Amino acid sequence: MAQILRPSQKGLRKSLFTSIDIALSLLLLIPTTALADGNNNSSNDPPPQTTGTSGGSRGCETKSETSLSSIPALILLAPSQIYGQTLATRPTFAWFISNSASWQMEFRLYQYDPASKQSKLVKEIKDKNFKSSPGIMMLSLSSPELLVGGRYLWQVELVCDANRPSGNPFAIAAMKVVLKPDLNKRLSQTNNVLNKAILYNQADLWYNTLGIALISKDEPKLRELKISLLEQVANGSETGLQEQIKVELTKSSIHQLQR
Repeated sequence: MAQILRPSQKGLRKSLFTSIDIALSLLLLIPTTALADGNNNSSNDPPPQTTGTSGGSRGCETKSETSLSSIPALILLAPSQIYGQTLATRPTFAWFISNSASWQMEFRLYQYDPASKQSKLVKEIKDKNFKSSPGIMMLSLSSPELLVGGRYLWQVELVCDANRPSGNPFAIAAMKVVLKPDLNKRLSQTNNVLNKAILYNQADLWYNTLGIALISKDEPKLRELKISLLEQVANGSETGLQEQIKVELTKSSIHQLQR
């Protein structure tokens, strides 16, 4: 289940965005026993402590619109407490926004070195045109090209108040870029999108599978796969909200972004 940021942790919020070392020091806090779920992470490869759903504030509110929903303002479409895997060196990231108003967003991508326990910011998006829309948002990056074998954290923030960043909803997820030569050979032998999605899913390649499933419209089996992935996201959220989140995710419109 995704870790929810509690009010008592808000003091870490400002440090998270001003000091990469402090932010990524959270990486070693999850015990490896939490990985006993068949996700191919070895015992010496602990995932970071991530917050796949935003906590604290439920969202950005205005005088004319007060959020009545208990659903978090921001939910990353990523596995909970594990490294979501991808073959892509320029992967697609996706997240859900529950607020109906448009707000400034910020995206950050960090590369983590488990040997030195250090990290570096490799991508940041915070331009004035980078704004939220209600529903699922998909972000495709033209750069940088990620390293095979590299481990990364990606982070999305809604800027409710630029003068009070500690109150902004944000969430973090983990990603690993992997190499699967045998699978690449099988993928090269088919041009069928459904077959590719099935192969990705069987290989636990979350981001590749999700990238195909989200943009599928006419293929029933791809729609079923999309719903299955979104249900996994919902099941990793707060227990009392799983059904509500599942409904909202599956009926959401999809917005594609390119940077």
